Amino acid sequence: MVDINFPGYCYFYYRFWICSRRQCNRTLGSQIMTPTEPLLSTHNLTVKYPYGDVQNVVIDELNLDLYPGQIVGLLGESGSGKSSLALALMGLARHPGVVSGEVNFRGQDLLKMDDEELRQIRGNSIGLITQKPRQALDPLVNVGKQISRVYRAHSQASKEEGQIRAVELLRSVGINDAERRVSAYPHELSGGMAQRALISMALSVEPDLLVADEPTSGLDVTIQAQFLDRMWERARDANIAVLIVTQDVGIVANYCDRIVIMEDGKIIEDRATVEFFADPHTDYGKKLILSSGADAKTSNADIAVITSPEILRATDLRKTFEVDGGKRLQAVSNASFQIHKGRSLGLVGESGSGKTTVGRLILRLADPDSGEVWFKGERIDSISPKEFRKYRSKIQAVFQDPFDSLNPRWPIERVIREPLDLHTQLSKEETSARVKELVSLVGLTEDILPLRPGSLSAGQQQRVSLARALATEPEFLILDEPTSALPPAARADMIRLLKSLQERLDLCFIFISHDLSTVRELCHDIAVMYLSEIVEMGTSEQVFSEPSHPYTRALLDSVLFHDPNNRRVDRKVKTELEGEIPSPVDLPQGCYLAARCPIAEQRCRDEHQELIQIGPSRSVRCWKSVEASK
Repeated sequence: MVDINFPGYCYFYYRFWICSRRQCNRTLGSQIMTPTEPLLSTHNLTVKYPYGDVQNVVIDELNLDLYPGQIVGLLGESGSGKSSLALALMGLARHPGVVSGEVNFRGQDLLKMDDEELRQIRGNSIGLITQKPRQALDPLVNVGKQISRVYRAHSQASKEEGQIRAVELLRSVGINDAERRVSAYPHELSGGMAQRALISMALSVEPDLLVADEPTSGLDVTIQAQFLDRMWERARDANIAVLIVTQDVGIVANYCDRIVIMEDGKIIEDRATVEFFADPHTDYGKKLILSSGADAKTSNADIAVITSPEILRATDLRKTFEVDGGKRLQAVSNASFQIHKGRSLGLVGESGSGKTTVGRLILRLADPDSGEVWFKGERIDSISPKEFRKYRSKIQAVFQDPFDSLNPRWPIERVIREPLDLHTQLSKEETSARVKELVSLVGLTEDILPLRPGSLSAGQQQRVSLARALATEPEFLILDEPTSALPPAARADMIRLLKSLQERLDLCFIFISHDLSTVRELCHDIAVMYLSEIVEMGTSEQVFSEPSHPYTRALLDSVLFHDPNNRRVDRKVKTELEGEIPSPVDLPQGCYLAARCPIAEQRCRDEHQELIQIGPSRSVRCWKSVEASK
């Protein structure tokens, strides 16, 4: 038995990846293996956390084999032990965890090795990508230096070569301005960029086994597809083994050879991917297939003639932010749209496209540089904050991270009651009754009211956020990635709840997301954004059945459908973008997509594109698409 732990997240990589400055010879990785011999094998692997006299077992005598060239998807509910297993495969556990059993890598037990022997394997022969990038990166060291340290710890590279390698790796995972970003500190990066920095670190020395804990959770869909494509090719070409811890059934269906499902620290299903999707054996497996919406192709009805009154209109919204050097970052450019009562608009696009900024401008959490926002015929972008208060009860929001948007010290009853106290004149008894009504409306029970947010699951927290948003009976909602932080079952429940409330309450909302399948299910209309601009608009049916703009087509090609018999890696991708997303600080003169677009011509690079209407409820920002529609 060995007790191996690390004391703090900030020095996570420093402790078990970077400490060694010695040249690490891949003696274990040099052996030639037969396809039937596992690269890594566990026997009775157990992880326990002592709490007083109680031993909390999170991994219970688990046996698992990982083979060269094979990609394994590890699935399970939150708390099933997936992340603990990912760490235990490297002989690690969070303090005060204790790891026992056997972890045999190339025939040698990692749990019997000393620190020096382990240094030669961790980060070199075995790479690890963790789920929470901000906790894994050192906040006092720029990301370029952190990537360089990992690379140089396992090679004879100089500092200059390490820096060059860091820039190359950041560029390879889709970070624009890699030369500038390499000097950024973790807090200066978005969550998605920080995740990409971790991926760069793990791939810097090309390991034999890659353990990836939710590696794409912070990536945009096109970058996610590029990363997974490269990982799959690397596994095949270099015969490396990959274990992906994920809750995305699409990733498993498209890239994994095997599926391993965990429950309460045990493996309850371990089968070939195609066999699992055809006939899951366990109740959880069946629930996973159903909750993932694997075969869902439904969408809101395409209504050609809109007769309901207009609720919200945005006209030529523009927003920039000042950055270092006196330059301006272009967040939103000339965004225009309108939303009618009972209808919903899906705002889709990658990180940095301006989706969330549009929502913030409507909510008056930021003021536009120019443009107008009208709510029920009244202009609201130019009024004072005091005047806007009367609209707060009618325009509400649900944000991406449910825990961050709830006061952790307040009981749920007070969280939901707060908008009622601020915006209504209800009596104490009426307020209490309304809180209970709202809890029931979002599918929760009254026994959660005295609890605090930390006692609830992510799905329950997001339902509380929705109940709070609905408290004042708003006429318009902004839902900013409300399902992205939820596991599959909770995500499916949330979608069903939103569809039900949409029908019962005639809700009108903007749904901001990069999850195109969810947008298709919930939204009547779609606006696709790329680098601050709306590049295509139309009804859900129009956009999904006949995408017009090259970027929209690339987005749809990046969707990972839940069908292992029609994998992305086995079919020819129709539209694939090349290169990285341009910097929003120094945007190109012509079409912003031209440098990545597979059909771009010189005219695209020379002329800035305008949003042109090509049919009823249909607009596109591409001269080639406009001509093709005639």
